[in-house]
Amino acid sequence: MFQEFYGFTSLPFSRTLPTKDLFPTASQKELGARLTYLVRERSVGLITGDIGSGKSTAVRAFAASLDFNRYLVLYLANPTTGMTGLYRDLLLQLGVEPPFGQPRLVARIRTALEEIHLSKHRAPVVVLDEAHLLTQPMLEKLRLLFSDKMDSQSLATLVLVGHPDLRRTLHLTVHEAFNQRLAVRYHLGPLDLQETLGYIKHQIRVAGYSAGPLFTDDAIQRIFEYTKGVPRRINQLCTTALMAGLIEQKSGIDESTIRKAIADIDLE
Repeated sequence: MFQEFYGFTSLPFSRTLPTKDLFPTASQKELGARLTYLVRERSVGLITGDIGSGKSTAVRAFAASLDFNRYLVLYLANPTTGMTGLYRDLLLQLGVEPPFGQPRLVARIRTALEEIHLSKHRAPVVVLDEAHLLTQPMLEKLRLLFSDKMDSQSLATLVLVGHPDLRRTLHLTVHEAFNQRLAVRYHLGPLDLQETLGYIKHQIRVAGYSAGPLFTDDAIQRIFEYTKGVPRRINQLCTTALMAGLIEQKSGIDESTIRKAIADIDLE
């Protein structure tokens, strides 16, 4: 395995990288600042990004930074279960046995969220991933679920995370009531060339590589051109290139190795 061949102490370019070891881009820092405001205001936010842009990872890093004693992060990952499924998942994460029937589910969620505020003095933060899969009725039910004090407050911070299509969807007239409640909107773009360079160096450093430069400048330029700065695609290409380097017994990854890795990915 290339991990041993190149002297890594852990697997580089892995999606399971601990939050403390994530590469801090300027966009992620700005996103963190906006989410900090959102949590303080206990409102609704929209985070979008293309597939593989790292939006879920960035939100995960922010959630990990929150004080456990002050905040309770609840993560919902599958809107395709419908509203009943989301209600049940939310209650289970709150440690509450879900009752039968949507009206009873909604009432129990609202009671549980209020109890967290009043009894445990913690602020719930609900992160709903893959939110572009929400239907119009689901969005309306979410708005009503968290509304409190004659719609002047929210029972929880709600963070919607999804593809860019979600931004366009929420601008439709039918979603005007929901769209007006968005206190934060942020689109996480791809990395630029310098960030791609920093990202690759960071990934191999936190994986324990301590020798000289592993990827040549020409290799990184080719990686950026092919991946367009999308982190997930960078991870895939770099991993494939390291496996190709192992097969060829190369001590470093040059542009020719990257070209072969690209050919392997395109063939798949």
